[in-house]
This record gives sequence, C-alpha cells and structure tokens, in this order.
Amino acid sequence: MAALRTLSLGLALALAQGSAGAQPAPSDSGSRALSGWTFGVSPWTVHYSQARKEHDFEPDTQRHSYVWLVQAEKALDERHIAGLALFKNSFGQPTQYLYYGWQWRPLDSAPGLFVKLTGGVIHGYKEPYHRKIPFNDKSGWGLTAIPAVGYDFSRHWGAQINVLGSAGLMFQLNYTMP
Repeated sequence: MAALRTLSLGLALALAQGSAGAQPAPSDSGSRALSGWTFGVSPWTVHYSQARKEHDFEPDTQRHSYVWLVQAEKALDERHIAGLALFKNSFGQPTQYLYYGWQWRPLDSAPGLFVKLTGGVIHGYKEPYHRKIPFNDKSGWGLTAIPAVGYDFSRHWGAQINVLGSAGLMFQLNYTMP
C-alpha cells in the first residue's frame, strides 16, 4: 500500500516535471483562462459481458451499475495532454482518474480523427471489487492506462470511444473551449 502511494506520488511528480516545458496549444483567444481545455461527459458505457462473481470475497449477486463520467483535460501542446476524470464505476463506486497522455492525428486525409493513450493513477475500485482492474490494491488505489479513438466534428465538438480493457467501451462527448 505504502509502495503504491509512493509510486503514485512519483508518477505525479514525473508527469508534472515532464509537462513543465510543454508549450500551450495555439489558440485564437490567447489569454483566456479556459483556452485549451476540453470538457467531456460520458452518458453511456457498454460492457462486453454481464458482471459475474470471480472471487470468493465478491458478493454472490453482482450487477453492473449505470456508469457516468465527467472529465477535464488540458492540451499541454500539440501532442501531450493531462486531465482528471470523475466517474461512477461499474460497481457503483465513486472513482477518480488523474492522467497524462498523448494524442495523435494519424491521417492527413481525416484531420478530425485522433487516437489517445493516457496513463495515470486511479482511485475508487475498492474491496470487494479491487481485483476487477489490474495493478490495484484493496483500498482502491491503482495504476491504469486507457486507449481511445475519436473524431472532432468541429473546432469545439468531438466524440471518442474509450477502451476499458476487457470490460467494455465508454462513449464520450467532448467540448473544447475556444
């Protein structure tokens, strides 16, 4: 537990130091405080399978709860991002994900298409569901990585699909501040 907290603190410090030299993303609004911020909401998550008991310590009757997410993400430069997502996980537990990541636009012929990979500290998958995600302890602290693919429909509006490992897909709508 103490080792995981130390690792989490080290990761946070490394991410902060790594992004310290990043230049802000270009913007028409210049000095606006929220310029470069993207806010997201996910009203819908699809699970690949029904919840099932996998360990003796888990409740006998498991069901997936409704999952929702709100998120704030800052473009540090053209490729680097950092953010915080607050959500209710599949088992009804409030959960937080503090992350750093990368975003690529792989096709010149489709400039709105993007691919993301984020990694960071997650908290909220607590006992008895702490083994539902890897690299997690009983108190709910862990490390995770989440890939996503998305499309920006305009300068401000976009959507993305977050791949939640072997559990499911999360559909997200984004708004980027001018």
